Amino acid sequence: MTYKQLTTEITSILQNHLMINTVRFATPVEWLNWDDQPVYPLASFAINSGGYNIGREQVFNIQMWFLDKSGVESEFETEVTSDMHSIAADIVSKLRNGYNPYTIDPQISWTGITEKFEDYLSGVQLTFNISLVSDFDACSIPEPTYLTTEFEDNLITEDNINIIYE
Repeated sequence: MTYKQLTTEITSILQNHLMINTVRFATPVEWLNWDDQPVYPLASFAINSGGYNIGREQVFNIQMWFLDKSGVESEFETEVTSDMHSIAADIVSKLRNGYNPYTIDPQISWTGITEKFEDYLSGVQLTFNISLVSDFDACSIPEPTYLTTEFEDNLITEDNINIIYE
């Protein structure tokens, strides 16, 4: 599974939740500056770091935000945070269950969020890792194939690039 395939998979899982109206592959700081206004409740996510472990294991650090409007003066903050917490739990369950080609951290932390942007928003943020065994193989790195010529000090690639050794 590639980075693109993972973002597509996460987007699909989020879009299929009946309580989520908008999905964004961006942090709230990024999409709050966009011109179009999302329809809430909203889920957004970012993959900003990761690692290559021994073997073919790749790790992706995921951040997810589940947000909704919480009233004029945030008077519905508790109810909204509770609802977003439940949606986040549904998504974690979906990521953990099934025949997925990846595993998710056994311990996932969440943080409550209440912010005033254009509207009062409340919800939760999750941070976790997804690990998967990928198809990448350090032994099959794309490299040009060289063809020898009649001159021992020159090589020609398959793209007819002449490499001269002096």
